[in-house]
Amino acid sequence: MGHAKVEQSEIIKSSVNAAKSFRASVYVDEYVFAACRSPQNAAELQALAKENSNVIIIKLDVTDDSDIDSAVEQTRAVLKNEGLNLLINNVGIFNKSIGGDLQQQRRNDLQSHFDTNVSAPIIVTQKFLPLLKKAAEDNSSLPLGCSRAAVINISSFLGSITKALQGTGNQDYNYCVSKAALNMATALMSVELRRYGILVAALHPGWVQTDMGGPNAALDKETSIQKCWSVIKNASEKSCGLLLSYDGTIIPF
Repeated sequence: MGHAKVEQSEIIKSSVNAAKSFRASVYVDEYVFAACRSPQNAAELQALAKENSNVIIIKLDVTDDSDIDSAVEQTRAVLKNEGLNLLINNVGIFNKSIGGDLQQQRRNDLQSHFDTNVSAPIIVTQKFLPLLKKAAEDNSSLPLGCSRAAVINISSFLGSITKALQGTGNQDYNYCVSKAALNMATALMSVELRRYGILVAALHPGWVQTDMGGPNAALDKETSIQKCWSVIKNASEKSCGLLLSYDGTIIPF
């Protein structure tokens, strides 16, 4: 069985902490696949993999289909005849320099946000689907959840249309609209993949002290990861298609 973590190289420090958390939380005979765009520049992640033989680093630019295909083949080669139990699409960009006013929006900025925040999780999930189906089939006696097969899309409460109408949260078009689209993609995936025994849900990790969240964010990375992992481990049939917060509450679409 395996667990996959998909992220961008800009947030590699967060990825290292996430990989450590997953490494401590899974059985020693399972794998944690840590995918990043530039493994050669991920010194901390390389050190972690050197210390833990079940942490596998895979090069993955989620905007490059050939890279995704290669990542799938590398994962399949490690897993051999087993499936992938958990795919976490933790990839995202947020260009804060653009500004939130309608007059400041540019087509190329909108397209780049959609390519990374929406198209990438959809295509990555599509490509890894055979491995997820294999895990679901091999563990058909288990209920829906990450012990069987699951896809978790890391989203944000900023993609909540309900919250936007209430005037809560950031009003940035690029990020908010793309995360709202990811939430819809999650809902559609959950309906389609549930028939194969695969759980799909979205997860808001909170306002976290990363390069994206900034130093004044409410949560440090370790706390967010621990809480998110608790939500993922406890996800069940009732979680299908929902946007869950790191504290386990449901965020309205």
